[in-house]
Amino acid sequence: MNLYEKTYSLLRQIPRGKVSTYGAIACALGDILASRAVGRILHVNPYEDAPCYRVIYSDGRIGGYAGGIEKKIDLLKKDGIEIKNGKIDLNKYLFDDFETDYPLKKLREEQEKMATEVKIEDDFKYSTVAGMDVAYGKKAYGAYVEFDFKGNVIKKKVVTKKIDFPYIPTYLAYREIPVLNELIKDESPGIVMLDGNGILHPRLFGLACHFGVQNKIATIGIAKKLLCGEKKDDMIFLKGKIVGKKLGKIYVSPGNKISVESSYEIAKKFLKFSIPEPVRYAHILANEVRKRKEH
Repeated sequence: MNLYEKTYSLLRQIPRGKVSTYGAIACALGDILASRAVGRILHVNPYEDAPCYRVIYSDGRIGGYAGGIEKKIDLLKKDGIEIKNGKIDLNKYLFDDFETDYPLKKLREEQEKMATEVKIEDDFKYSTVAGMDVAYGKKAYGAYVEFDFKGNVIKKKVVTKKIDFPYIPTYLAYREIPVLNELIKDESPGIVMLDGNGILHPRLFGLACHFGVQNKIATIGIAKKLLCGEKKDDMIFLKGKIVGKKLGKIYVSPGNKISVESSYEIAKKFLKFSIPEPVRYAHILANEVRKRKEH
């Protein structure tokens, strides 16, 4: 899904003489969590007919604009909008009656349905472990690094793709899955480690789950921060169940076809520094490619 184009289509609906807010557009996309992402999307807006200057903060403040704040004020005044003390009266000028199919809501519903297919029992080949990660610049740069269980690198692979989805908390899968799916083509590792969460996720369906279910493969989520849940000793609990374990500075959770304990033990086996080697190597490789192609 190209969420950038979905957002620009909403901008085109804001009539002259009206303004909307980052939050209102996020809600029209289907989730208020997308408010910050809307700001980033507007910052790179390439279309003259998608008037991002008509988007302001929810308290009426005008906020930034790629062409400069003075230009934004001038454009708003030309639209016939009054600005008093640096603010716009939203009771008078707010437009939030968007025609929309709420794309983020649809994605949430899709994840909730797919979450029923997650299997948290060991059903994997004890053969190889691949790490995958994505670095971002003007494009997305994905890296795949496969290890045998002795810790030897046996394969490396990189891909480059256009970015169609911004970062939005709990929607990471939709940003990265197109890149990861390209990386996994023609590969058959026993397990895949991903820089993201498995069932340690508000919907019990993080990036590692989504990728694992979609590709019918065993996956482990490796996260640097605790997204949700409650930590008791090294265990992470969510909705009354154990969803992961803390390992040093990271949080390990199963994505698909593997148990919490096996996820932890395999991550621990490959841990030399703060992050398991497959993910660490993939992270380094992805960033090397990004730097090489963008500098």
